[in-house]
Amino acid sequence: MIQLPRLVIATLPIALGAIILISCGDGLQITAPTPAPTRIPVLAPTAPAVPTTATTSATAAAEVTPTEAPPTTTATEPPIGVIQPLGSPTVVAAEPTVTPETATALASSAGIEFDPPELVQGGAAVVYFNEPATAATMTFGGMQYPMLFDGARWWAMIGIGAFAEPGDAPVIVAYNPADGAPQTSLSGSIPIVDREFPVENIDLDPATSALLDPAIVNNEEALRATIFSGYTTRRLWDGLFQAPAPSAISSIYGVARSYNGGPVSSYHRGTDFIGATGDSVYAAAAGRVVFADELKVRGNSIVIDHGVGVFTTYNHLSVINVAEGDTVTAGQLIGQLGSTGLVTGPHLHWEVIVRGIEVDGELWLSGSVGQ
Repeated sequence: MIQLPRLVIATLPIALGAIILISCGDGLQITAPTPAPTRIPVLAPTAPAVPTTATTSATAAAEVTPTEAPPTTTATEPPIGVIQPLGSPTVVAAEPTVTPETATALASSAGIEFDPPELVQGGAAVVYFNEPATAATMTFGGMQYPMLFDGARWWAMIGIGAFAEPGDAPVIVAYNPADGAPQTSLSGSIPIVDREFPVENIDLDPATSALLDPAIVNNEEALRATIFSGYTTRRLWDGLFQAPAPSAISSIYGVARSYNGGPVSSYHRGTDFIGATGDSVYAAAAGRVVFADELKVRGNSIVIDHGVGVFTTYNHLSVINVAEGDTVTAGQLIGQLGSTGLVTGPHLHWEVIVRGIEVDGELWLSGSVGQ
């Protein structure tokens, strides 16, 4: 059984319209249907099946972000060409990639390196593969990641949720050796490190709670899962991510949540920026807009694809200034802060997603990951 991190208990009653803590609909975990995977040509590891790192899904503070429940049992290796559980990536025009900057400290396991060398809960890392190869596919957490070649080595981004189980998480890279030898694979592992998150109780009135109808939540989660299954085979951003709003952070990633006095069932999967309706919202990094429309729980929302399975979302907007298909630059005005969807006041709920998993966006703003 997965144990929650050490938690600090805080009860925060919230009524509709309260300004002390702005609450929005981005935390309740209701299992959503997984879209049927399509097939792409990826390499299957020749090693035995890799057990997934068990995670417990929950979503938290200042919003009720429903999300898919990650697997809690050991998974077997997916069949060749199937990427699970999100469905296989939508591959978008492969072009030369922007090489991630090499950090000063790398953890090495034979020909596999990790930057940073360990994953904190909610963290992300770059996996490098240094063996000469003509193609490489990484398996991590029960999912497959097509690796990209930067001219010197192969690499891919991975991320984990706030409730990921601490311990060594296995990584397998299946590859075709450059000398023409038969396909083979190389194994390594990256440590997952425990992290403290607070707990809060959110009291929702009946009118607000109605938006948590499982049918509404599941439809929204199914749509998000389809969007995040996309995999652009190049990196579209360069350098640090920028804060999407100039205002203060009102709720951090990872806060565990209880609703209306119930048990902890979720955690906050994004970062909230408090502000006034109409305040400017900016793209955190360069990319391509893949969604710009209204959602029932998250309100008016924008999703930007930054490549290699990395996305950012901007939720509860009052105005959307971009359209699906637009290319945006870092710091570009894309919308205005608002209070649409399941909220109790105006704020921006901002998420960073890596391969369908919401990770801690503040780590990307600080330069700990993502450069």
